[in-house]
Amino acid sequence: MRKITFFTLSTCPACKKVKKFLDDNRVSYSLIEVDSLDSSEQWAAIKELSKHNPQVSYPTVVIEDVVIGNDIDSLKAKLQ
Repeated sequence: MRKITFFTLSTCPACKKVKKFLDDNRVSYSLIEVDSLDSSEQWAAIKELSKHNPQVSYPTVVIEDVVIGNDIDSLKAKLQ
């Protein structure tokens, strides 16, 4: 099974769209809702996110070593 990590913000409309797509397609993933974490956890999550996406933009989906933002078509292609 592929490791999928989803970095998101609770207030981000594009993040909600990607989350809905993943949930509707029953994709198993680890969710990191950065703005819902406490300060030290936020810092650790942002540090981890920056390893994959130096711009630290949201949403960021990491599928193994491939980074996808809010491009649903790219996400579909990678999940097939």
